[in-house]
Parts: sequence; structure tokens; C-alpha cells
Amino acid sequence: MPLLSLFPGSDRGDDRFYPCFRGRPSRTFMIKEKGIFKETILLEDIPDDGLHKTYEDMPGLLDDQDDCKAVAPITGRADLHKIQKGVYLTGMVATTLELKCHRCLAAYETAVSSEFSYMLLTGSTHGLKEQVELKTEDMETSHLDGAEVPLSEYFREQILLQLPMKQLCKEDCKGICPLCGADLNAEKCRCLPREVESPFAVLKRLKIK
Repeated sequence: MPLLSLFPGSDRGDDRFYPCFRGRPSRTFMIKEKGIFKETILLEDIPDDGLHKTYEDMPGLLDDQDDCKAVAPITGRADLHKIQKGVYLTGMVATTLELKCHRCLAAYETAVSSEFSYMLLTGSTHGLKEQVELKTEDMETSHLDGAEVPLSEYFREQILLQLPMKQLCKEDCKGICPLCGADLNAEKCRCLPREVESPFAVLKRLKIK
């Protein structure tokens, strides 16, 4: 069996064969052996009135990530509209992630969601005049390598962009003692108490001649 195969029924728009998406038929590929969702939209498949897609689950998008994993279905929506020399992509993605606290190393869950917009450009951008009104401060600009939109990659990118720089199970996490390894959120430090010597104690050891 080939590693990549066109999922049966996708060209006919028969959602019975691939229930994780709804919308106009597109070129959807699934790596069956690993259950990884991948979707690529050909520019020629986007009609003049746009292409609208909704996804109930996109498994495997984060399988290559060691520091996070999805513990709930990854849901999403995408709307694609042709513009001059490119495609205007808007959408959203949401899921629940399991992360590892940077202080105590405990696993914890957090919900993430993102609404996004991209202007995907093809070929030369010289003299580009947009056919839609866009707020550039809220929009990412990207260049397509060919005549297709790797939609699953944009969903994956948006999830990873939601990861916090400092992952904490809670704001007041006490972390782990660097000496005895005790989780200070659950137990007291196991280190033996050390007597703190007074800075003047050295004076007592001085011999006055």
C-alpha cells in the first residue's frame, strides 16, 4: 500500500469517507499508517466566490513536537478567496494542549485558540493592487512556492504560535528544589537545615597579640 493515497470519495465531495472535514471537495491526503491529517488546496480548486472549509478534527498536526501534545480534537475553519496574484486566507483553530511546567516539570492542560489571516502571494509582487480591504497590522504575508496552499501547515503554525514563552502550571508555582529535588508545590524541602554563620563570627577566631 503506498504511503500517500488520495482518500476515497474526496473528489466526489462524499463526506462519508472522510468525516473530519466539511465543505467543497479539495485535494485531501492522509498518511494512513500514522493517522496524520494533511490538506493541500490547489489554487485552481478555489472558485470565484471563495472556498469555505470546516474541520472537526485534524489528528497528528503536533506529532513531531516533544514539548506539547493535543489532548482534545483540533478543530478549525478556513476561508480562501482569490485576490490579485494570490490568495487571502482567514480562519481559526482551537484545541487543548498538554504542556510541561518549566518550574516543576509537571504536566498540565491549557486551552488554546487563534483567529488568523494571511495574504498568500504567488510569483512577482511588483505593482500588486489588492482587490479586498485588508488591515495589514492584523495580517501575515507569505509566499507560496507553487500553485497550492498547504492548509494544514498554517493550522499547525498557528497552534505553535500560541505556546507561552514561560510555561507555568500556575502563576505561583514554587518549582523544584535544585538540591533535594522536592516538588515545593506538594511537599516541604527535604534539605537539612543549615546554620547560618554570622558575618562577625570570624572576629571570634582572631587572636589578639
